[in-house]
Amino acid sequence: MISEIRTATPDECEGLWPAVSAEHLFATPDAFLAYCGAAPWQARVTERGEAALLGRWKRHLDVLAIRGVWAGERDIPEFVRDAVAQAAEHGFGRVLSPLLPEMFLSPYRGCGMRVKQRIVAIQGHPELVLPAHAPQGVTVREGTAADIDAVTALDAESFDEFWRWNREDLLGFLDAERLTVAEANGGAIIGYTLATVSRGAATLSRLATAPQARRAGIGSAMLFEAARWAVWQGAVTFSLCTQADNKASRRLYTRAGLAEIPERYAFAIKDVT
Repeated sequence: MISEIRTATPDECEGLWPAVSAEHLFATPDAFLAYCGAAPWQARVTERGEAALLGRWKRHLDVLAIRGVWAGERDIPEFVRDAVAQAAEHGFGRVLSPLLPEMFLSPYRGCGMRVKQRIVAIQGHPELVLPAHAPQGVTVREGTAADIDAVTALDAESFDEFWRWNREDLLGFLDAERLTVAEANGGAIIGYTLATVSRGAATLSRLATAPQARRAGIGSAMLFEAARWAVWQGAVTFSLCTQADNKASRRLYTRAGLAEIPERYAFAIKDVT
């Protein structure tokens, strides 16, 4: 049986950094240690060295996410139960699993979690993304903090409650991610992307086009711009995830020359009772 799960000490948080870094959960050790210091209960460990990292999924939702678990499969249910207990103590109504290959969700589903969203992973080489240019009257450019209010409104218009970000989150992303916006004549922001490059791997974490501006080639133009930027940053791979039921998004990426990974991923969720 797993030993007692408890809050990690500062030294134990430092020891977790290699595992956290490998999962690309934080950009720097200082950012991770600041996260642990702000809410120490979110870093969970045992005396045997198993660990889990918790955190709010979105600021506007009562969902506590299990961001990562470093333990054997048979011990995962104990970490789920601990996450549920922490969620109840800190005012959350639901617990969300990490994003995992669906075949690895069995320990979570065995604890009463249900599949929330199925995800498709897509990847390719950034140099092979097909060229695409913005339609007349639209400029694709690097975004700045001055664009955040417009981007926040666009994000809320483009995504449901589970997926959307709020202003504070989007502003915070500017420290580590490149914001690109599509701007119409007159200054309206009608699209945006967020992308990062780390150790030669580029990730497109967001692509959104305003509903009224879709099917005009804006998404393809922003995707090409993000891929071109990734090449400039030395990336040799380019990857992203999208919802399995978002057929329009999947077509956009595959038509641009990227390929879907056959393995399917998913989140699972559980109500806190």
